[in-house]
Amino acid sequence: MLDVQAIEFSFSLLVPLLFGVGAVATGLATNQNSLLARSLTFKLAFVSAVAAAIGSWWWPVDGVWFSQAPLASIMLLLTTLLGMVLGRFSERYLAGEPGQRRFMIWLQGILASVSMIAITNHLLVFLVSWIAISASLHQLLMFFPDRPRAALAAHKKFIFARIAEFCLALAFLLLYVQYDTPFIDRILAQVSTSSELPAAAQIAAILMAAAALFKCAQMPFHGWLIQVVESPTPVSALLHAGVVNLGGFLMILMAPLIVQASAAQWLLLLVAGPTAVFASLVMMTRISIKVRLAWSTCAQMGWMLVECALGLYELALLHLVAHSAYKAHTFLNAGNTVELSMKKRLVEINQPGPGQWLTAVCFSALFMLPTIFLANEARPADLFSWVVPGIALTILLSEFLAAGGGVFTLGRGLILGAVFWALYWLQKTFFSLVLTPPDSQAGLVAVGFVAILIALLVRGYYQIRYHRFSPAGARLYRFLFAAGYLDEWSTRLTLKIWPAKLPDVVRPRAVVSVSSTSGSRESV
Repeated sequence: MLDVQAIEFSFSLLVPLLFGVGAVATGLATNQNSLLARSLTFKLAFVSAVAAAIGSWWWPVDGVWFSQAPLASIMLLLTTLLGMVLGRFSERYLAGEPGQRRFMIWLQGILASVSMIAITNHLLVFLVSWIAISASLHQLLMFFPDRPRAALAAHKKFIFARIAEFCLALAFLLLYVQYDTPFIDRILAQVSTSSELPAAAQIAAILMAAAALFKCAQMPFHGWLIQVVESPTPVSALLHAGVVNLGGFLMILMAPLIVQASAAQWLLLLVAGPTAVFASLVMMTRISIKVRLAWSTCAQMGWMLVECALGLYELALLHLVAHSAYKAHTFLNAGNTVELSMKKRLVEINQPGPGQWLTAVCFSALFMLPTIFLANEARPADLFSWVVPGIALTILLSEFLAAGGGVFTLGRGLILGAVFWALYWLQKTFFSLVLTPPDSQAGLVAVGFVAILIALLVRGYYQIRYHRFSPAGARLYRFLFAAGYLDEWSTRLTLKIWPAKLPDVVRPRAVVSVSSTSGSRESV
């Protein structure tokens, strides 16, 4: 008789082992063999992830050291798919680059560590893998060590990563001492059955929330995420599509603990909420495509953590998967995005009129109100999660109408409404089955706080979008363009606490000999 648990375990564990073996093979093999080894590694890892996902879906079993939960399968599939795409892209993008081999070694090292985090059920393995990701990423951020901004970003990231690791290590130690087990599922089982969370677990939840905020580059510790665009494009795609999401994954994994720790939830709300609003508005002032995408990531990570703080973990998981796929595509397609962005800048922006706004509101209500009624939601956070996409749909439709699309605009509205409807029902059906999120959610005060943030975001968007050159719009634009000087303050404090020797910004000019009109040689 087949041991199903052993089969699933072998396929899950095979993924990080393949990436680890691939990293070693890349370092030892010749160029031709190295290329073949990398190609096989990425493909076999993806096939193994698919096999593990199928096994966990049809034959669910309980693991001990490694998790067979659907959440682990989703993260494993996402990691291996992104790894396969990034590996293929990097072979052409870095062709002829002296550091290509070094890049591929650390890339596979990161993928191995992320895969291990996805499947592990042990606190120590999770922590070691978390540290290994930061150490490997530091090597990729320093791919061009002679670039001052890249070196500064890596230095700040190094410091903030150590703080996050310290918070996570202390949190895991408290959980181990409190519940007398290093296995995550057993800790969460005890948390779920207890009526009141012990003080040690409360502190552990706060520390994990802090680690997630550092990992997701929330303000004022966000500057490194904006400056790492100095690294190669595949590094940016890997960071923004995968590594930076680990803070959200940690919150989703520890959901039964976080929902019982109101202090941890409010820490997420008070830091990630304003970050999401501010970064979303700052993104509108950026011209560089990569920098704009980096600010977008900062904002999206903030919204993801807000969703976790509100108890909307199935929505946060959908957000994580969608953001990973979107950011990987946009960074790897950045060249075409530049051309598309320039075309959009040539189009005149028309402010929607009252009639167009009213039409957009009515059209959005046709989609959202029946959905809310059919969903039969009673909790404030669930109801609010349906209103937010309605606001986004209203803004998009109003701009389509202002552009004079006519019947074509209504067609696009139908498509957008159907997409919103499908995505939100997906997170209420499939992702709810995958996660089985805890029942506890944030109350009216937390939802009201987020509603104020959404209102501020809409107001700021309206001011920058349609009244940028008004006195108030100009002041707001200048403030957002400087990003409140938060990163400058953070950089100065960081360098004062831990100075770093950065590469010279100004290089000495080369001496070139030229011929003068008299035929003599002069040195310039």
